[in-house]
Amino acid sequence: MSIERKCAICGTIFMANKYRPNQEVCSNIECQYRRQLDNMKKWRQKNPNYFKYKEAQDKSWKETCRQRSLEWRKKHQEYLKLYREEHRNRHRDYMRDYMRRYRKKKEKMEHGDSVY
Repeated sequence: MSIERKCAICGTIFMANKYRPNQEVCSNIECQYRRQLDNMKKWRQKNPNYFKYKEAQDKSWKETCRQRSLEWRKKHQEYLKLYREEHRNRHRDYMRDYMRRYRKKKEKMEHGDSVY
């Protein structure tokens, strides 16, 4: 039997999945996307050195990753174009917020204020 719950992100009432009775977030795409980002952020905070191991062991690792990424982008230019078109609003909102935080941080540093 499903239980009615309140979404932890948007606050709407939803029926929890019968296979996931502890479900805290509704099935809305934006809520699921936010949940995933939050989960990744928490995981990275718990494992801050996870991605630094290879870099510390092999100095060419970073350049190899960069080259692999550039090659993938060259091969999948059409995919990237379609993806950007489809997610234009989300990216615009993200970049606007990012630049506001960046400018505020930069402004504080110019005035000699502590960033932290």
